[in-house]
Amino acid sequence: MKRLFVLFAFLLLSCAFNAQDVKAQSEGTLMIVPRVEAEPGYIFPEKLGGIDMGYTSLYTLFEGNLGTHFSYSVSNHWFAFTRSFDDTKDLYRNTWRADSNNWVDWANVTVHFGNFSITAGKDYIHMGTFENDAYDFDAHWQLNSALWNNYQVYQWGGSLNWTSSDEATLLMLQVTSDQTMERPFGSRSIGDYAFNLFGSHETDELKVMGSVLRCSIGWLGSFGVEAYVSDAITVGGDGYVGNNYSGASLRINGQLGDHFELFAKGGFDVGQDEDFYIGNRIYGGLGGNWYPLRNRDLRVHALCAAGTNPGNLQFSVGVTYALNLKLF
Repeated sequence: MKRLFVLFAFLLLSCAFNAQDVKAQSEGTLMIVPRVEAEPGYIFPEKLGGIDMGYTSLYTLFEGNLGTHFSYSVSNHWFAFTRSFDDTKDLYRNTWRADSNNWVDWANVTVHFGNFSITAGKDYIHMGTFENDAYDFDAHWQLNSALWNNYQVYQWGGSLNWTSSDEATLLMLQVTSDQTMERPFGSRSIGDYAFNLFGSHETDELKVMGSVLRCSIGWLGSFGVEAYVSDAITVGGDGYVGNNYSGASLRINGQLGDHFELFAKGGFDVGQDEDFYIGNRIYGGLGGNWYPLRNRDLRVHALCAAGTNPGNLQFSVGVTYALNLKLF
């Protein structure tokens, strides 16, 4: 951990030595995103029903660049809804744990040199799917895989990245802590850490991404494909293939004018790792987003989803607002 703080200090001092360049090129933005929702649900055949506040939380995203060679990104979620006060306190008590998500999603600094860059700090493990590529405040857990819902993807570490000159292709080698660790750098055994090789490529009509990850759940290959069928319709799919887990999903998004969007998604999980997921699951659902404002900063969503193991029927109705501020 001390080495990480030394690296951050070095990066900040480097920026100070290039003050004129920093002053001319630096920028910082802050996005404040409150999300409020209600989620009625029903589990059968147990005949259990209930309602909770879902992903109700306050998110912030602070990012930008310092001069031409440094960039930063910090994402937090605050005051997240939990079922008890102890769970709420755990959000902050577990700040330095690797086996539990907490109020710091990620906090990292990147140094850029030509087509290469190095990122250090807390980041999400870049699995090659669009599920993990989306911000949490935009996601719907009912329509995501067991891996997205159960694996602690936010971890401390670093990555070496290469981006093509046209920015269409990205390659990344990433080494991070793993969810089996109580502390991010609590092990001296290199085998206890997670290693990930990620790549993506994008054209005007298609985007593909993939990764190969070795972590506590074994080897895991991930892939995602998204095709822009027309200006109004996008079709995509994500998949995972691993030692003890596999799954896939297919989704369709359709734009109805400037203010409405409909989406459908379905998929399956197959797992045998008792520390991660037990049994097989099929899930799917329909939903819609309404953007009443011209800038689309306000989103009203509603969805209905069903799944097996256990059998359940879930609804979600909520509001998300993104307040964008330019700080400097």
